[in-house]
Amino acid sequence: MQYLLNASSGTVVAGGNGLGPGITQLAYPYGFAFDSSSNSLLIANAQTNNIVRWVLGASSWTLVIGSPTGSSGNTSTLLNQPIGITLDPMGNIYVADSANHRIQFFFAGQSNGTTIAGVTGSPGISQHKLNAPCWVIVDTQLNLYVSDTANNQVQFFSHS
Repeated sequence: MQYLLNASSGTVVAGGNGLGPGITQLAYPYGFAFDSSSNSLLIANAQTNNIVRWVLGASSWTLVIGSPTGSSGNTSTLLNQPIGITLDPMGNIYVADSANHRIQFFFAGQSNGTTIAGVTGSPGISQHKLNAPCWVIVDTQLNLYVSDTANNQVQFFSHS
């Protein structure tokens, strides 16, 4: 929904066509980030295990990362319940891949990612593991702050 300043009602800008995997639908869009370079929203569709781009004003999305059919996975190209998403100044994408207990990094324009925090499929409480991460934020030095949700903490990962 988009709400203009002082507005009492909003406008649907993405989805609004019921729950589902279709290109005009969203399925549990937990996280999103605005991409000013393309005037679009990058949306983490948790139930369909993918990241989609919805250009503002468009009536459908295009697939950015993950399966177009909603299949989950733990490879470098598949996700399992992506919840949080953020962009860095270069347009690279960081995804809190919650059920895989990891943060995936994707270079701008690429759909093949690298695990940069956590251990794929291995939840834990050590400083190198995550347990159901739900959000990721990148600061100006490209350090990561991750909501390590099931461990009830926020973890810091230094960019080196």
